[in-house]
Amino acid sequence: MRIRSVGVAVAVLGALSCVAATSASLLGCIPHPSQDFDDYNARTAQYRQVVDASSDSAPPEGSLKGLYYGACLSKLAVGRLDRVLRFYTEVEFVKDPAGATGTISLSLTSMKLSPGDGPPPTVSKTETVGTTYKIERQPTNALGVYNGAIGTDSDGNGIPDVRVPKESNPISGRVIIIEETNLPGRFGPGRFCSQLIGRIVQPVDSELEGAANTCLYVPVKEGDPTPTLTNADFNTGCALQ
Repeated sequence: MRIRSVGVAVAVLGALSCVAATSASLLGCIPHPSQDFDDYNARTAQYRQVVDASSDSAPPEGSLKGLYYGACLSKLAVGRLDRVLRFYTEVEFVKDPAGATGTISLSLTSMKLSPGDGPPPTVSKTETVGTTYKIERQPTNALGVYNGAIGTDSDGNGIPDVRVPKESNPISGRVIIIEETNLPGRFGPGRFCSQLIGRIVQPVDSELEGAANTCLYVPVKEGDPTPTLTNADFNTGCALQ
């Protein structure tokens, strides 16, 4: 079994909350380094623990096609589950007839926030907004591990990006643009996971390193209540070996 240390990067939420501050409210955005650091350490202690990230999961025994609820806990959320990015995720896995490998395809569409910036009440197409992004026919190895480059060249600048609409952003309520996005993952029966890698260029400039940014995918049926996840679900990250 492997021991993996799961790290969480320093919060950048202050930049998000202060961008739109007026001159009258700027005092509220002045940092308090000592207290803020203590609060951050208390909230994220579990992410700095050494945890067992080994997995006994393997690809399903046969092909399958289904709907999943995707939730990505990025470093921008600083461990706050009310700030996960949520995706309506359609998955198709085709198993090789003569082996443990196969191919996987995913379609991900952002899910709208409910009033109060909470999760949508159900996992339904009616709760989606924005562009659908696809990972198509990526090979999986015997452990179910696959590559997950994703995005489109929205600006025509030769750099693919993923855009999370403001209606889906519980962190700042602004459009998030992530360039050169990759969701390498490990597929198996039931829940599976991926890392989230890329460079945020809007509304802040920040690198997303895979070990500190985890997406979980929970199998659901159309119209099911949105699943509830805990910090413990994200604790081990997503081991790709």
